[in-house]
Amino acid sequence: MQDRLQLLAEHWVSYKIWLIETVGLTNDAMHVHGSLLILCVSALILRRRPDSLWCWLIVFIAELFNEYADLRGAAPGEATMDAAYHDIYNTMFWPTVILILGRFLFPRKKKEVAGLAAPSGDLSQKPLEQATSV
Repeated sequence: MQDRLQLLAEHWVSYKIWLIETVGLTNDAMHVHGSLLILCVSALILRRRPDSLWCWLIVFIAELFNEYADLRGAAPGEATMDAAYHDIYNTMFWPTVILILGRFLFPRKKKEVAGLAAPSGDLSQKPLEQATSV
């Protein structure tokens, strides 16, 4: 298992270096964009809102794997704990803001209990005779 994880980390770092060189963004910008991309894709796949804790956890797990790969020494200049903390902060900042603000600004609607639908109008609670005489 450890060998497979190490091999996957080496492949990931080589792909990440290629991606940074191809796109031309800085490492910090790639962390920010990557986190938002992972957050949105996980929300689509899981069919949840982006402020879901599950989507946030997927971004966090992906970032932990990225830092594991960096700390294994395959990425140049990224094998320090200071760089790892910096990358985690950059990656998790906006998903955390989305998680917190989404919960407060856009609360989830309460689900209706089956058979207990909300009244449909003013006359819905009156018997039929009273409703037609109005």
